[in-house]
Amino acid sequence: MKKILLIFICIFSIGFVSSFGYMISHLFTPVQQDIVATVCIDPGHGGYDSGAIGNDGTYEKDIALEVSLRIGSMISKMDPSIQIIYTRQSDVISWPENESEDLKARVDIGQRADFYISIHCNSNESTDMSGYCFYIKETDTQSRRICQSISDHLKKFHYSSNNGIESTNVQSLYVVDQLDIPSILFEIGYISNDNECKKMQSWLIQNIIAYSTSKAIVDQIHKIYS
Repeated sequence: MKKILLIFICIFSIGFVSSFGYMISHLFTPVQQDIVATVCIDPGHGGYDSGAIGNDGTYEKDIALEVSLRIGSMISKMDPSIQIIYTRQSDVISWPENESEDLKARVDIGQRADFYISIHCNSNESTDMSGYCFYIKETDTQSRRICQSISDHLKKFHYSSNNGIESTNVQSLYVVDQLDIPSILFEIGYISNDNECKKMQSWLIQNIIAYSTSKAIVDQIHKIYS
């Protein structure tokens, strides 16, 4: 089963690099209908804010952007009736270069959506730390289901370790807490871990993360709106 899934992702990944639209049109049967839901994808940091920096000089903001764009593209191909909006689609930000305005701008954009997910890389002084985790509001059951589904998909590909779902009651996160829609901050791995940092830069791993995330979001939307 693992081998079949890896072959699928390899095909999916090649399609993304060379002729993404053509390949996906043969992998998925699009649902042709009006917009049923809007998903806001927020690549963490950007512009003046590099986020965490790996030992090889890799910026968190760059990995977050690559994975976020792949998630958006995959969701659109899985179901064109799901609208995608981004807080940024390049390293250019549309708000003043300070943390307060940065966070407020992300909330403003997120409020236009029905679901919100922010992509980040984790970091720790210990270079041995690895794995992915999620942050959601304690009472956000829809986001909890999405996070669990993402974990289930990632487990099939044996991608890193699942460090669980954390509540913002324990660690407050401004954007997640301010939005009144299902909202997730997804730490996809540790950029401070050399091995994990290298993995997160590979197109295969980025597509595994993006596919797992996209499928979980689309499935949850279908459950709600079907």
